[in-house]
Amino acid sequence: MADAPPLLVFGAGWLGRGLVARWPGAVLARADIADAAAVARALDEHRPRRVVNAAGRTGHPNVDALEDDPAGTWRSNVAGPILLAAACRERGIHFTHLGSGCLYQGDNAGRGFAEDDPPNYAGSLYSRTKAAAEAPLADLGALQLRLRMPLASEPHPRNLLTKLLGFEEVVRVANSITVLDDFWAPARVLIEREATGVFHLVNEGVEYHDEVLHLWRRLADSGHRFRVIPPEALAARTRAGRSHCVLSTAKARAHGVGLPPLTESLPRVLAAYRDRARPAPPGHAPAGGGSRRT
Repeated sequence: MADAPPLLVFGAGWLGRGLVARWPGAVLARADIADAAAVARALDEHRPRRVVNAAGRTGHPNVDALEDDPAGTWRSNVAGPILLAAACRERGIHFTHLGSGCLYQGDNAGRGFAEDDPPNYAGSLYSRTKAAAEAPLADLGALQLRLRMPLASEPHPRNLLTKLLGFEEVVRVANSITVLDDFWAPARVLIEREATGVFHLVNEGVEYHDEVLHLWRRLADSGHRFRVIPPEALAARTRAGRSHCVLSTAKARAHGVGLPPLTESLPRVLAAYRDRARPAPPGHAPAGGGSRRT
């Protein structure tokens, strides 16, 4: 039998593939996390020391789509992670779940929401299912990493920057976000420590969509156009609500895994995205996907 991988990742989406690409020897599992037999086969075949769940439903093109399939969403976002975590616990395998910070609304009177603050937002099926999985996963000894609206230097449909560049209108509300370029290293530290509990892995500071686009205009495309609309106007056009929240990063900093300030990361990441999204010179392969309308 081949050597056991140091990490087995479930979920072949953007985050799962990104983690495997950055972790030597990691393996991507193809099993459905809500299929007990398939999960058991994958774990018993590979016998990993650690498992990460990056699977789950976020909706295409956005969370509105999940409202049409509550059964499938609960299966993927609640039943599946709990089943996988339980199977790992039975085998003595450390388990990490990539969760979401979209459980809150507001900034908690300027303090940001801490990991142990109870969720205060249930305006979408997505947020309700992500919250519902957390207590059972805690009981099973999981490490839960909460991300928010990932933004990265890699052009991708799930990238917040790619989405913003496709919007003609944006709202101006304070949010915490996760710059993926800054996320991978601290996530690996916590996984290798085999930590447990919930951690907010978001960058220091707050993000405003219009400020990101103004920075894009300065760094990449002075002709980019957009309009700012009030949150109420957006709410009137969407089926599911949208979480806008600020998360506390005190716990991550106390454990030495805090992400850098957005004032440092955003210019660097937007410039890298610009360079990767530029059309290649004639006769060369394209450097990467660009923005698109969504």
